[in-house]
Formats: sequence, C-alpha cells, structure tokens
Amino acid sequence: MKRVIAWSFLLLLSLNTSAARPQGLRFAADGTFRIVQFTDTHLDPQTPERQAEAEKTFARIDRIIRTEHPDLLVFTGDVVTGSPAAGMWQRLLDTLERRGVPYCVVLGNHDAEQDLSRREIARLVTSAPGSLNTLDTAGELADVELTVGGSASERVAAALYCLDSHDYSTVEGVEGYGWFDRGQIDWLRGCCDRRTRENGGEPLPALAFFHIALPEYVAAWRNPDNPRIGRAAEEECPGALNSGMFAALVESRSVMGTFVGHDHDIDYLVVEKGICLGYGRYSGDNTTYNNLRPGVRMIELHEGDHGFVSWIREDDGRVVDRVRVVEGKIVKTR
Repeated sequence: MKRVIAWSFLLLLSLNTSAARPQGLRFAADGTFRIVQFTDTHLDPQTPERQAEAEKTFARIDRIIRTEHPDLLVFTGDVVTGSPAAGMWQRLLDTLERRGVPYCVVLGNHDAEQDLSRREIARLVTSAPGSLNTLDTAGELADVELTVGGSASERVAAALYCLDSHDYSTVEGVEGYGWFDRGQIDWLRGCCDRRTRENGGEPLPALAFFHIALPEYVAAWRNPDNPRIGRAAEEECPGALNSGMFAALVESRSVMGTFVGHDHDIDYLVVEKGICLGYGRYSGDNTTYNNLRPGVRMIELHEGDHGFVSWIREDDGRVVDRVRVVEGKIVKTR
C-alpha cells in the first residue's frame, strides 16, 4: 500500500512539472565556472528531532547558494536517508528550484534503503525543472556527461562526469560496497577520447563526481610523498573490488580530479599519478555520525586552464584549505 501511494505521488508530480531544462552550462564572462558539492545531507523526517536537523540543512543549502553564486550544484549521494522519503525529496527539489541553479544528483548506498526504490527516486529527480539528470534504460539515474561551454563561444571548454558508484556488492561471497562496472568504464573512456579528438588532440579539462571512493584513495592518502591537504578522522570505505576505473581516468589524461562523499569524517585532497582524489565536506546535520563542522566543497574551474581551485566553506562562513590544484601539485592560495 505504501508503495502504491508513493507511485501515485510521483505520477502526480510528473504531470504537474514542466519538462523544461536549464540552459546549457558555460563559463562566466570572467572565465570562471563555480561548482558546489553537497554530500551526505542525510535528510531524515522520521522524528521531530531529525526533521528539525533537516531544516538546518535546508537553510545551509539555501545560504550557500545565495552567498557562493554557483553555476552548478552536485549532490554526491546519501541525500535522503529516512522515510517517508518522497516528501523530503520534494522539499529539497523545491528549495533548489527557488534558487534557479542547475544541479545533478548521484545516489549513495543509503538512498534506496527507505520507502522509495532507485527508479522511483530517479523519476522524482528527473521530473524537477532544474535537474540535469537523465534516466538510463533501467529507469534509474544515468551516468551523465555535462559539458561547459566557453564564455564567448559555443566551443566545449570542460566536461563534468556524474557517475553511479552503486551501493553494495552483488557478487556472492564478496561483501562490502559497490564498484563501477566494465560498461561504465568503457563509457567514460569513450567520452574522454571523443572530447580529446574534438579538442584537437588535447585532453579536455574534466572532473568526476560519485559517492563511494575508489580503492586507490586508501594508498594515495597513506603515501607521504603525495601532495595532500585536509583531514581523515576515519578510515576510507572504498568499493570492495577494484574494477579499473582509476586506470581509465589516468589514461584519459582528461579527468583532473574526482570528488566523493560516503565517509563523513574525511575531507582531504590528495594527488596520485596526476589525479586529485578528493572528498567533499559532510553537508548534513545530526541525523547520522559526523565530527567535522558541516559545510561544502567549492570547486572553481578557469577557462583554458587544466587545473582548478578548491576550498571548504564551513557553516559559519569560514574558508578552509583553499588551494590550487594543477600539474600534480596542491598549492595553497588566497
């Protein structure tokens, strides 16, 4: 019965939502493109106390959008982690619609553990006017390539990949979190290769966003020779198997950095083999464990530059760990 009610809610929403999508992404006149990464908001309406915490998170989302003036928002999973989930998802989408900033959502391992399936969440998200998400052949959120046009031309100047790192192992005898499959890796390789050809043989600057860290994060952070900044107050929980996504990223020479969530007490950036392996900052409130001050990761691309600037914006407005990442280096900057 609950599932029937949820589907009825989603159908009604889709019939009353415009099919319009935001205009194409592009660099601003000053050559910048600014991204906010929200991760692990863990919105949960199950008790009045958790609902109150969620309201604090909505206020943070609204405040960050108003003060940082982003060009794109990316949610890297574990967005709504309590039921009834449909109303909480709608509350989030309404908040985003009021601000008019395009956004893309990837799911985490907890999103579909509530009273909505991955298909139901996907239908809800893709029905929203500001969403850049699309559906795959299974009716779930597809992996997407978002292109950023030049400030004064139609030329594609950067690419952003929002990918589904899945939730848990589906292989008998293998326990742990999910990993990228071969089809996803081949798709990403194909996208990067095509963009390189179209860019005159030069790799197009790109970033990737997903929920669960790659296995390479673990060794990269523990290698004292690697450039790094940030903190790890818990151990990483990567996918249970290494399917080769990191190798594909290195070989592409296009993807400059990857940004994940999942592990709430980690917010580091570390460079391994020329790629910045990064975490966002836990963006939720006290509906689950967290020991870092809530905030977001900011990422700023500069047109024509194969690098980026990033920082953490904490809830009280403080800027933490502002750095420039370029040519395998992490350099503190103002």
